[in-house]
Amino acid sequence: MLGKIKELFKKKAPDLSVTNELWELLQGEKYDEVVFGAEKLLNNKSEAIAKDACKLMGMSLFRQAKYQEALPYFQKATEYKPEVNDWLNVITAATLSKNIDAGRSAFEKAVQLQLDTGNKEQPSIPFMRQYYACALRDVGEFDLALEQINELRKIYEQLKITDTTFVYIRGVPFLSHTMDVAVDVFNGLGTSFDAHEWIKNFSSKLDEEGQEYLAEVSAKIHS
Repeated sequence: MLGKIKELFKKKAPDLSVTNELWELLQGEKYDEVVFGAEKLLNNKSEAIAKDACKLMGMSLFRQAKYQEALPYFQKATEYKPEVNDWLNVITAATLSKNIDAGRSAFEKAVQLQLDTGNKEQPSIPFMRQYYACALRDVGEFDLALEQINELRKIYEQLKITDTTFVYIRGVPFLSHTMDVAVDVFNGLGTSFDAHEWIKNFSSKLDEEGQEYLAEVSAKIHS
């Protein structure tokens, strides 16, 4: 039995070294080399290796702003026991390539996965909402981005306390980071949206620190 266990570890080591090397190349922005190596592993018998190859292909393309080309590889990676980050890759690539329906579907699956696993994976649902809102903002989908901002707003209102440490340890983005996205969304919506009223109503549900911060934000927004 011990001999068989040792043999298993011997077989796994070379596989891991292959993907580790490619991840290092990715960090070094050697995208052509990553693609060349990852393509050979896409049909690997090891699901872990095949999934890594998909992610490496997707990340290499994504980092070159080739979002549409990256999307199929990220989607393929979700077929191998997906984790939240796998869905997040799909969310971002789909949204930035303006495949809004695919992005929304992936977001819903990511949220459900978090709920099924007790919200133990990273990033948390609130952070996913912020990332999703950022992507939607970047492609001009301001109404959809506002939906995510409003969901985050509910969380802050429930917490009431806006101290950075307090919210972070609860898996919630800093209020300032969320509001940076929110202000961009408000500006994108234009005069049809009453940002000052939104902030006023939001502020009334928060602690003094949060109210002071939102007053500063409101003062910087043109009527």
